[in-house]
Amino acid sequence: EFQDEPPLMEELGINLDHIRSKSKAVLLPISRFGPNMDTTAVIQDADLAGPITFALLLGGELLMSGYIRFGYIYGFGLFGCLCMTMILNLLSPKGAVSVWAVASILGYALLPVNLLAGLNVLLRVKHRGSFGMLLAVLVILWCTVASTRLFELGFDMKAQRYLVAYPIALLYSAFVIITIF
Repeated sequence: EFQDEPPLMEELGINLDHIRSKSKAVLLPISRFGPNMDTTAVIQDADLAGPITFALLLGGELLMSGYIRFGYIYGFGLFGCLCMTMILNLLSPKGAVSVWAVASILGYALLPVNLLAGLNVLLRVKHRGSFGMLLAVLVILWCTVASTRLFELGFDMKAQRYLVAYPIALLYSAFVIITIF
C-alpha cells in the first residue's frame, strides 16, 4: 500500500531543482539562467518553501547577532508582498499576477540579505563605517536587480522595469536596515 504513494517532497510540492534554479538566478542576476532552463516555468512557479526557509534563516542570523526581529521580517515581508502584488497588477501587460508568485520571487531575492546577515554575525557591519554602508547599498542593489529581473522575465515587464525596481529597492532597504542596525 505504501509503494503506490509519491515521495514526500513531491507530495508537498517542493521542487528542489526549482529552488536551486531560483537561488542561482538571484545569486547571478546578470547572467543567463542556462541554455536548458525554462525560465517562465521556474519564475511563475509559486514555490514558497525557499522563501520561508530564507526568512527563517534571516531571523536565525539576526538572532545570532543579538536581535529578535522575526516580527519585523514577517511584517515587512507580508506588507511588501501585498503592495508589490497591487503594483504589479496595475502595471502588468499580461494580466493578473499571483500573490504567491510575488511572494516567491521577493522571498528568493532575500538571499543576498541573508549573506549580509551572516557577515554581520562575524563582523558588525554598522561598525565598519563607509565600507559597511557601501556593502549595505550593494546588497540592496543586488536584491533589487535580481527580483526586478525575475519579475521582468516572468511577467513580461521589460518596459516597466524601473517602475517595478523603485518600490522593490525600498522594500529591501527596510530589510537591510533591520539587518545591520
